[in-house]
Amino acid sequence: MLTPRWSAPQAFLEDLALDLAVGEPEIGCRTISFRPLMGRSAAESWNFLLRVLGELGGGDWGVRSVPMVCERRGFFNAAAMLLDQAQEEAPYPIALLAHGAEHLPVEVLDDIAQVWSRYAEQTSEDRRCTLLLAGSVDTPALDVGGSSRIDLADFGELEAADSLVLQLGMIDPLELERAARYSGGVPAIVQALVHGAGQGFPNTPADYLRAMGPIANEIRGAVQSALTAPATADRLTMLLDGAPQPEDPDVDPALLFSGVIRRVRSLSGPHVALRSPAFAGAVS
Repeated sequence: MLTPRWSAPQAFLEDLALDLAVGEPEIGCRTISFRPLMGRSAAESWNFLLRVLGELGGGDWGVRSVPMVCERRGFFNAAAMLLDQAQEEAPYPIALLAHGAEHLPVEVLDDIAQVWSRYAEQTSEDRRCTLLLAGSVDTPALDVGGSSRIDLADFGELEAADSLVLQLGMIDPLELERAARYSGGVPAIVQALVHGAGQGFPNTPADYLRAMGPIANEIRGAVQSALTAPATADRLTMLLDGAPQPEDPDVDPALLFSGVIRRVRSLSGPHVALRSPAFAGAVS
C-alpha cells in the first residue's frame, strides 16, 4: 500500500484491524510501525522483524524468545522458521499490518519481501498469515509475492465532513462545507482543522492555514521545495486552480512523493490534481 504524506496510515490500519477482528471469518491483526527503525542498521532492522514474526503465532506479545542474527542468510533462515511456526500455531488467520516501510533500510525491505513471497508460494492453499506492507515511497519492494498495489486514498468531501462532525459535534452547515472542501479530504489536514477549530472555523483561506498549527509549516515547506525547481514550479502553478490535468510522468512523481498532488480517476487516462486548497494558499 502506498501511503502519501499526510494520509495518516496508522489510524487507517487501526480502523482496518478493528473491522477485520469483528468480521467473519475473524482475522487477528497486529499493527506495527517501522518508524523506530529510521536510521537503524540492517542488523537492528532484521532483529526487529524477527521479534515481530516470532509473535505472529502466539497470543502473548513479547514473550517468545527468537533468534538473533547479524547477516542476511541468517535472517532468511530464521524468518522462514518463524513463519513456519506461525503457520502451524496460529489459532485463526493472522494479518500483519505494517506501516512506515520507508524507514526500513532498502535492503531489509527487499529481504522481508523475499521472505514473505517464499512463504506465500509454499502455503498458497491454506496460508494463515497475511502481510499488508505500507509506505510512502513507491518502490518495487512493496510488491510482495505478486500482491496487489493500492494507494491509500484521501477522504471524499462527505467523509471529511462526517469526520469533523464526529469530533466536533454539530457545526454550522456552511462552515462545515467550507472546512471539508478546504481540507481536500487529506486526513492530517482534517485533524489539524479539528484542533484549530476551538473558537470556530476561520473565514478566509489564510486564516485556515494559520489555524492548522504545525502542519501548516510542513505544507509551506513542501510547496516551497516544489517551487525551487523550474519544472515542478511550472507544473504546480498549472495545478493551483484545483482542476485535474493529465499526468506528466516526467514531473509529477516528484510532486506525488512530496504529497502536494494526488492521482484522480478519469475516463481519459491518468490524471493528477492538487490535494487541497491549503497547498495553493501556501504558495503566496
